[in-house]
Amino acid sequence: MRKYRTIPPLAEHSRPDLNKRKILIIDHDTRVLSTLVEFLRDEPYDVLTAENAKEGLKILRRKKINLVIAEMYMAGLDGVAFLERVAADNIQTNVLIMGSVLFMEVTKKIITAGAVGVLDKPIVKDKFLAEVKNCIPLNEEGYSGSRVREALPAQPKSFQQPLNAGREQVSPEALESFLEERYRDPGLKFEELAHHFQITPPHCHVLFRKFFNKIFSEKLREVRISHAEHFLTGSSLLIDEIARLCGFNSSSCFCKAFKRIHGISATQYRKKVWHGES
Repeated sequence: MRKYRTIPPLAEHSRPDLNKRKILIIDHDTRVLSTLVEFLRDEPYDVLTAENAKEGLKILRRKKINLVIAEMYMAGLDGVAFLERVAADNIQTNVLIMGSVLFMEVTKKIITAGAVGVLDKPIVKDKFLAEVKNCIPLNEEGYSGSRVREALPAQPKSFQQPLNAGREQVSPEALESFLEERYRDPGLKFEELAHHFQITPPHCHVLFRKFFNKIFSEKLREVRISHAEHFLTGSSLLIDEIARLCGFNSSSCFCKAFKRIHGISATQYRKKVWHGES
């Protein structure tokens, strides 16, 4: 029995097959899968389906998918954890989550985690097709990567603009905001921060000492470890996945940094919190 299946469109289209965008739909309910595939039958997309997150991730690691449409609560993973896995694996795709939008806090978490949007169930065809068209990249040249990777969490304009065009005042809050926006980048350099604020590196060194009593690398490590704590206690991500998600070049570098700050390993920290130990 196949883990997934490709469902070719039933209508003929003028576009060559190689130019068709690929959509992956993940839902445990085969009736939902059939309905959504039917909605897309006359659209110029190649559609694949999976019945759980594990199968969906296998497809994503093997194929280039332009848009994932996934249910909020999948076996073993919820929407946020799924988005974290996608980001940890550096999978370039857009993700649209299906589920109830009645709980705004949940919706906010989904968007913050990198989803391009949330669709309320039951799915209405016209709204569904409009959302798909809005979320899927239009062409290869314009496809620069996933929202999960580039906007997880959703990046403010300061991340999109490398220079501090408005001459933003250099304050502790501004420096921390920059690090919060860029901590996932394993190649982040001190010079990039100085360039962003249009100040000299020596002056930047002075400011870090003045504001935080730390050098740039120490403060960046502190920010990364702070986010790693969240992933350790609030998700089932593996240590290696958390390390990559938080900007570390390797799990060994992450583990050394974590132990230097907490005095215990990341695994011990996770067990301690999960078991409610003081």
